[in-house]
Amino acid sequence: MNINVLDMEDQEILPSLLLVDDEKNVLSSLKRLFRKTECNVFIAGSGHEGLEILKEHNIDIIISDARMPEMTGPEFLTAAAEQYPHTKRILLTGYADMEAIVEAVNLGKISHYVEKPWDDEKLQQLVEDTLVTINLKKKNEHLQSLLASQNEKLIAMNESLEATVKERTKKIIEINSALQENYKSTIDLFANLLDMRNPKPNVDVPDIISLVTDMAELLHLPQRELIHLTRAAKMRYMSQMSFADELLFTPYVLLSEEQKHEYKQYPLKGAMLLKNIRPLVTVADIILHHKEYLNGEGYPRGEKEESIPKSAQILTVANDYVELITGRLLEKTLTHQDAINYLETKSGTHYSVSAVEALKSSLSLKKVETPINDLHVTSQQLTAGMVLSRDLRNHNGDFLLSKGVKLADSTVMLLTELEKSAKKEFQLFVDIPLGLEVPRKLLKKLCN
Repeated sequence: MNINVLDMEDQEILPSLLLVDDEKNVLSSLKRLFRKTECNVFIAGSGHEGLEILKEHNIDIIISDARMPEMTGPEFLTAAAEQYPHTKRILLTGYADMEAIVEAVNLGKISHYVEKPWDDEKLQQLVEDTLVTINLKKKNEHLQSLLASQNEKLIAMNESLEATVKERTKKIIEINSALQENYKSTIDLFANLLDMRNPKPNVDVPDIISLVTDMAELLHLPQRELIHLTRAAKMRYMSQMSFADELLFTPYVLLSEEQKHEYKQYPLKGAMLLKNIRPLVTVADIILHHKEYLNGEGYPRGEKEESIPKSAQILTVANDYVELITGRLLEKTLTHQDAINYLETKSGTHYSVSAVEALKSSLSLKKVETPINDLHVTSQQLTAGMVLSRDLRNHNGDFLLSKGVKLADSTVMLLTELEKSAKKEFQLFVDIPLGLEVPRKLLKKLCN
């Protein structure tokens, strides 16, 4: 027989108390005593019945009478201690019942014994104090379990990341193992693999290694730091090898919030892959910070200027310039001059002023310019006779027309229809031959 005093939905949350006595009036008195106690109460009329309840329910506290037929209280508590050692056990006994007390202490491992007739307040307080101890222990076990679970998840995530990187870089690891190359050769191999994986831009892009080298020399960066900087520039996208194509080929501003959250982790994951290689610790730190901005609006940690290494500030400017002109950062690709203008508007807040100036100096030495008649136009502004100045691809990256194609009326109409079907504007760049009549608004844009 067992009676649950509380609702069933509380049974999984609250601790449980088992009362064992062969006298019904004693059980009734005990049940009334603990009716308002925050626990589930079960009652049993014998030791055998108590053991059956223990099999079916997770009992925290047992209160058992000492003198019962068939199975005595100490015998019952001894069996309970052997099978359910986590329970707290209390013996109810007569004043002169020392034999039962000794047996219960030695074999039943009781925590307390209470003399009959018991004091209601003292017995209730004893149970409540024991419940407090049990609850604290359960909370501690729950927190320990939660911590262990979180650690397991973290380990699983790390293992998943490592497995993905290993799968994508298997070829490089095999080559590196076969040739027994040093870490410098490994960096070059990673850089080549990353170049194969990354989207191919439609525009001529200055070599970022050359850019950061020129910028570092203009800013008098020590040679040792320059070596780390160039290696970081080569390996900055290392963790993007595990990205899905959609994440890799979509401009950052067009990503969903969930995708942006994933994307923002790439500097941190890249740094984690390198930080345990002693010669690359500084390289890892530059990669970690190369998307942080001076005002703390960058990622992955939102650190501010004082926490961002000078080398990382240089790489930030060079990297964002490349992403602006290749269309990886904003919805539309920017011309060289538009990218410079963008960097200048955020100079001092996002970017180091000196690094932006160094980039401009480096680019001027390389004579990176946009031809004066290279215009970014809409399909509605196209006119027969214009010449594509850049390869034309749709929003999926599929090739449509190569640069140098002279547009005819039929081509203009076809491009307009294709754009309408795609419901997304094409990135159209054209040259305007001398003498070609163009709309007044477009002429004004050209003159500006």
